[in-house]
Amino acid sequence: MKIAIINQVSSTGGWRYLYMLIKHILLLKPDYEITIFVFTTKGIEEVQNLKDLGVKICEFQKYTNTKVSKFKNRYLNKLYNFISKKKLNRRRKIFENFIENNFDIVFYSWPYDIEPINTSKKLFFIPHDFIFTHFFGFHSGHYYTREWWWNQREKLKKFVEKGKAIVSSPYIREEFIRTYPESNKVPDVVFLSSFNDYKKKDKAEIKEKLKSFGITDKYILYANNWALHKNMQPVIGAYYYVKQKYPNIKLIITGYGTGNILCRCNSPYYLDHIIGTEPYDVKSLGLLDDEDFSVVLQGAEMVINSSLCEAGAGSALDTWSIGVPMVMSDIPPFKEQIEFLGTKAELFDPRNSHDIARAILEVLNNPELAEENVKISQKAMEKYTWKNVAQQYINIFEEKD
Repeated sequence: MKIAIINQVSSTGGWRYLYMLIKHILLLKPDYEITIFVFTTKGIEEVQNLKDLGVKICEFQKYTNTKVSKFKNRYLNKLYNFISKKKLNRRRKIFENFIENNFDIVFYSWPYDIEPINTSKKLFFIPHDFIFTHFFGFHSGHYYTREWWWNQREKLKKFVEKGKAIVSSPYIREEFIRTYPESNKVPDVVFLSSFNDYKKKDKAEIKEKLKSFGITDKYILYANNWALHKNMQPVIGAYYYVKQKYPNIKLIITGYGTGNILCRCNSPYYLDHIIGTEPYDVKSLGLLDDEDFSVVLQGAEMVINSSLCEAGAGSALDTWSIGVPMVMSDIPPFKEQIEFLGTKAELFDPRNSHDIARAILEVLNNPELAEENVKISQKAMEKYTWKNVAQQYINIFEEKD
């Protein structure tokens, strides 16, 4: 089977998901031929790893029309836009013919900011989540405005009409149905496994690396990005309450857009900036490479995920696999993961700092129980690997109409 994967641009997690999926599909189906089409490969670590697997990587120019202001005269502008659009349409037609004549299926692993091609081949897409359909408290400085919601909904609708969705939890399947009630295509659900295959580090190596980051005390790891639905603010309040019993424990933050935080926590309502020579309570390391993050993850007392809405908890999958306690939001997709996988975590109300603190303290106060839950989670993750995930995708791809 020849598969065209269009992954024009995606998040760090999106590339990691794609690498793990392709790697294990090819282990099961080495005769598959896979080509990935991208706008750019710059700064993407997984590209070389994918090439090593025999995957072809093709860069192509964006074929959606864009507004230009090359000419001040509006009539010349109109003419220029018309010519550009004709060129773009020709390029799109060439690309569609190439796909039609050379591939068996088309798979959009990131169906955003792009339109599906016209093809008679089977088309699949991963909507990931429906965060853009929700309002989390304010719009200013955040992507998910009402205008963004409508724009994304209408663009994604074209994929809904032409293809079949694959989602990673029953919750996202319901989100799909809520967003597109007119569709008669119910998405297939395939739960994901750990996004990384980290190797266990010894204590000396962990200690030395943490020291290079200025971390010498025990710490709680908050591994997420800056987005509003990730819900960092109540964690700050929870950390303040935890600190009253464990004054030396730190809160370490990692993830995209989280750099340059160095603070003391003197209040449950906010953090206080400090100069670099003062002792800190909360510190961020920003987005780390896989090797460094693996060490920071393994050195943590626990990992916390306080999201309000997700397709699933990627940080939990890695945490359970490597053997670190997990505390996380009591929300439907997270509970579905736990029930499906058979893993363990302390759950909390993500809007309640006191309840978040309770869950954190449950782990700190009961190390033997935490260790038992870690072992249960690791064994559960060993039973559900990317081989299981890949086989389900293969079954979907090869399913007869």
